[in-house]
Amino acid sequence: MPAGGLGTRLGYPIPKAFIPIGRKTILEHTIECFYPLSQVARIIVPVPEEMLNEATSLLSGFTAKPVIVTAGGKERLYSIYNGLKHVGDESLVAVHDAVRPLVSRKEIERVIASADEFGAAMLVSPSDNTLKRVSKDMYIEQTEDRSVIWQAQTPQVFKTELLLEAYEKAVSENVFSTDDASLVERTGTRVKAVEGSGRNIKITRKQDLDLAAFMINNSQQPFRIGYGYDTHRLKEGRKLILGGIDIPHEKGLDGHSDADVLIHAIIDAMIGALALGDIGSHFPDTDPAYAGADSRKLIRAVNKLIREKGYQVGNVDATVVAERPKLRNLIDTMRANIAEDLLTDISNISVKATTSEKIGFAGREEGISASAVALLVQRSGGSESKPNE
Repeated sequence: MPAGGLGTRLGYPIPKAFIPIGRKTILEHTIECFYPLSQVARIIVPVPEEMLNEATSLLSGFTAKPVIVTAGGKERLYSIYNGLKHVGDESLVAVHDAVRPLVSRKEIERVIASADEFGAAMLVSPSDNTLKRVSKDMYIEQTEDRSVIWQAQTPQVFKTELLLEAYEKAVSENVFSTDDASLVERTGTRVKAVEGSGRNIKITRKQDLDLAAFMINNSQQPFRIGYGYDTHRLKEGRKLILGGIDIPHEKGLDGHSDADVLIHAIIDAMIGALALGDIGSHFPDTDPAYAGADSRKLIRAVNKLIREKGYQVGNVDATVVAERPKLRNLIDTMRANIAEDLLTDISNISVKATTSEKIGFAGREEGISASAVALLVQRSGGSESKPNE
């Protein structure tokens, strides 16, 4: 994903890929088009050498799979060539412009499947306008048959050894191109065309940036709802922590962290609202880093995550089920703790406590459970996440 193109035509003194749209850069929006796909093993981002540290810091939040930042070259040819050194033993490699943040996952999957079958494939879009060949002094020389002329897009996907061969040949012969497929064509390989959409624009001019910003900022649902549930056994020798309060009791909740079921249920609801997995996938109980962890720190980390995704907590409604101890007098302190951690007003946090009338594990005082519903609302200023389709 080469990210070295200059932003001078857009009025920015930095590479185009680092221009912000909402609370994320164009580059981050583009990476998010590819990042969730199971076909993608890693993403390689060649950047200008002077941007290495900034880009590495910017992309450090992508942790589920590698995002490798590497130094590009003075020309696109050398940037891609440098990036290919990090491909490893993957059978396919895709090249995608870092400033095409509107490509859909379906388009990516189609072109990958086509390359897997034919060895080389690229997205193209039909020409909607009549095409004219124009002289340097701006006279019409010829009208082209637009039915056979398509506009090149990315991603362009190739068998790895095929693209390596094409780039080694181009570098040795000093042949420059703005299009990877044309370099592959020079090896005698035919490239399969896969129809894309006009939505997959390349941000080059101010109007492109305005259009991309409009489409991204209006692609997000205004609100999302999630449900969470957690339960832990009571155990002697453990502290009882609920809603961030250390409650005097003869038993505490057993767990890898502080086992605060109330906060854990709220975390699960928040994560679930954005379909980001569950609490265990973010804070695994196999990770020593979370042994005895303060759940208030965990919920603050999750709140930061959802805000980065363009949402904030609208309100939370949670219920704790415990036979003992009685929690009524502690409820408002719990609400205040949670509201503080979620950067919202206490009026947006509801915590209720009930018993199970001595029925079940909670009634037998074997454990305590909690459930929660969280409403996330879109933050003002636009989206921070890329549409899936």
